[in-house]
Amino acid sequence: MTVILLFLSVGMMAQNARKILDDTAARIRQMGDMKVNFTATTFIGTTEQERTTGTILLQGRKICLKTDEMKMWYNGKTQWSLIAESGEVNVSTPTEREMAQINPYSFLNVYKKGYRMSVRETTLRGKEAYEVHLLARKGNNMAQEMYIDVSRKDFTPLCVRVRQDDNWNRVSIHTIQGNQHFTDATFEFPKSEYPNVDVIDLR
Repeated sequence: MTVILLFLSVGMMAQNARKILDDTAARIRQMGDMKVNFTATTFIGTTEQERTTGTILLQGRKICLKTDEMKMWYNGKTQWSLIAESGEVNVSTPTEREMAQINPYSFLNVYKKGYRMSVRETTLRGKEAYEVHLLARKGNNMAQEMYIDVSRKDFTPLCVRVRQDDNWNRVSIHTIQGNQHFTDATFEFPKSEYPNVDVIDLR
């Protein structure tokens, strides 16, 4: 009987976690184009390696990221990365896994299959939240493990943590402005604004 109850409990937790992420995905789609202010932190194990704050503009798969250290544009296929003071912009075609480390909402494309899910109620930065835990069933999943903290009030994401091997990337989301209106040019390198920058094509 104990084993059956445990099995039912685990199944219900997974259902609840899936429902929370479904509601979160619906909420994000309703917001349309978004401007997000964030703090991103990378860890090896539990040791913090780097921290930066910035702004990210999102339109579906497209991204424009700006921090003090770098600027990045991604139009859904091609990525342009400009490191401050480098005098160069690198052009590449990133993989889905690489983009998952940049886009805090990449979990929306992967959570429906290939993960064990559970959820618990918590508090984050003074806000009541759900903490959804996703653990990959196979080693070739886009992310091996994720924690997604979602506001219990309106299902907006508060924090996303993604693990690859022993490396963790944490994106703390401070503000979200929805219903923005971005053009395609927003997500492509504005070459005319950087006439002296060398373009290095790595594709």
